[in-house]
Amino acid sequence: MRRYFFDRIGNGRKEYDYRGKRLASNARARQIAELIAMDLELSPEGEWSGWTVGVYTPKGECCVLIPVKDPDPAFV
Repeated sequence: MRRYFFDRIGNGRKEYDYRGKRLASNARARQIAELIAMDLELSPEGEWSGWTVGVYTPKGECCVLIPVKDPDPAFV
């Protein structure tokens, strides 16, 4: 298993995931990043809109970037 870190990137800054999570594959890390992005999409007033969830290895290698979409007005 490999450790992955799920950082939030936007508005000229980066919020680091210092704990990370051990997962079996890059594909599973991508699934988790997509879920995080969907969760952020539901935040009130779209405060995370335009941000990105970045998945990184302990060496700082980027595995995937998932954008946080604008919130759906039906759910906000």
